[in-house]
Amino acid sequence: MTDGRITAGDRKSRLGELLVASNAITEAQLTLALAKQKSQKIPLGQMLVRLGYVTDDTMRLALSGQLGVPFIDIDNVSIDRSLGRLLNRGFARRNLLLPIAQVGRTLTVAMDDPTKTSIVEDLARTTGLSITVVTSSSAGIQRALKRLYEDDGAEAPPAREPAPAPVRADMAADARAGAGVTGVDEPSGRRADALFHQVLIQAIESRGSDIHLEMLPSGLHIRFRVDGVLRHPDLGNLKDVLNRNAREIVSRIKIVSKLDISERRRPQDGSFQVMVDRGGNKIGIDLRVSTIPSHSGESVVIRILDRSGAPRGLESLRLEPEMVAGIEQALSRTTGIFLVTGPTGSGKSTTLYACLMKLNRPEIRILTAEDPVEYIYDELSQSEVNPEIGNTFAAFLRAFLRHDPEVIMIGEIRDEETAEMAFRASQTGHLLLSTLHTNTAIEALPRLLDLKVDPSLIASSLIGVTSQRLIRQVCQHCRQTEAPSQELVREFFGRATPDVEFVKGAGCDRCKGAGYAGRTLMSDLWIPDQHDHVLIMRKAPFEDIRASALRTTITMAHNAHLHLKAGRTTLEELARVMPYSAVVDFREMAQAGFVQ
Repeated sequence: MTDGRITAGDRKSRLGELLVASNAITEAQLTLALAKQKSQKIPLGQMLVRLGYVTDDTMRLALSGQLGVPFIDIDNVSIDRSLGRLLNRGFARRNLLLPIAQVGRTLTVAMDDPTKTSIVEDLARTTGLSITVVTSSSAGIQRALKRLYEDDGAEAPPAREPAPAPVRADMAADARAGAGVTGVDEPSGRRADALFHQVLIQAIESRGSDIHLEMLPSGLHIRFRVDGVLRHPDLGNLKDVLNRNAREIVSRIKIVSKLDISERRRPQDGSFQVMVDRGGNKIGIDLRVSTIPSHSGESVVIRILDRSGAPRGLESLRLEPEMVAGIEQALSRTTGIFLVTGPTGSGKSTTLYACLMKLNRPEIRILTAEDPVEYIYDELSQSEVNPEIGNTFAAFLRAFLRHDPEVIMIGEIRDEETAEMAFRASQTGHLLLSTLHTNTAIEALPRLLDLKVDPSLIASSLIGVTSQRLIRQVCQHCRQTEAPSQELVREFFGRATPDVEFVKGAGCDRCKGAGYAGRTLMSDLWIPDQHDHVLIMRKAPFEDIRASALRTTITMAHNAHLHLKAGRTTLEELARVMPYSAVVDFREMAQAGFVQ
């Protein structure tokens, strides 16, 4: 038996033997309990509890340790009532067998006695599903079975339960559940939904991009990532309620995300959708969920993807005019590779979508392979990679070429096979867009060489590279003139006299005291020219290629200076976000008088 999965080949140890082996009861107690069980004809576990030899929870924990079957508190688990159709009501009650969740072709069930492997085998045969077993207390399973099979009316929520927020979980992705949160209307499910929705609404109103739910020794720790920085939300009295129901909330999030709630030792990824009432209109919000095990319990990060924020063109990126002109020049080519680089969370996917919308027109076909699909467009044919079934970026690239597209977007070039396929595709009449992880645009070259791309292929195919960061903008409602520290000024300007008027946000209700509101792109752009191509083909030293490329590159340092002069951001923010090489470029340009 491994990870709670019981198969026909596993040992069929009797309950009593396991309890003796775990020192939960003695041999003498087992002998007496077996004798009384025969005369009273009740399950051995119930007899042991009735005799006072062991408590129900102690028995479950002992079984969990002996069998490796997870023990869960079933009262803190939201049950999907649509799973009741998988088991006959009488069979479930006779055997104290409760279906909890289904993830793909795997059904998780809670059992009073997980040693009854024959019951599990029968269930696997009748449902055609793989069965994962957890155990819980007999009383807990009985209460949950009542909730699952009996419609005894909605129970009143606890007095301290917050009212549900104007958000509903959209379960359309689960064919079994239908729309909304139907099928999970028991009190624990309602409570978990209501609590999570309160947090979600506050995160959305705070312009949060992520919700972090961290299980710490002190309890549930909640933070929102707003404008790239983690903040503690003001939860008020809700904080204590959330802390008391933390495990129930995590369980509920895992269920609607189609994750295995019995698996708490491995990271998992999933997703679900909600509909938010915004100005009388229903707005779809996609939520990407990632869980990781920690010492105090599972921690969850939820990425919030607002479909209404999907870019519709380059103008939505609010780039400098010269940057837009350079990107449009690169995208005017019908073949070649255009790359967007930067660290995780720098908005690379958003820039790719904006480029695709710029290219989109009725007479061309655009195919994408993404990990995951972040924004869904009616105009694009989008695919999501799944390495577990062989749907890698490279596999999609091979398939795409047989569909004769004009434009291909690959979410990331991360291995040699994908890199080679991408550059080969650009040689056969396709325009290909993708991302890399590099600090600056010019540093894409050594990264491609590390991926074993032939220099001649790079020289003939690479039509442009942009590198970017997201920087916070000064709040316009509390903006004021304020000079940064002299140390920071010297770091950026060296001996040169700054030619900008420094501003800073004082902090107000609009920006929640942060002094910043919203983010904008800071980018550089390299469009390789003929001289760059020759140096690349000759395998010239990187410093020589870099010096050549700087002649035509719009540098990040130059772009940062434009943001400063326009009063959009601060030196403190630039120091936080810019790669140090760009800070050095800024200082050198300032001292040489090149920054205008």
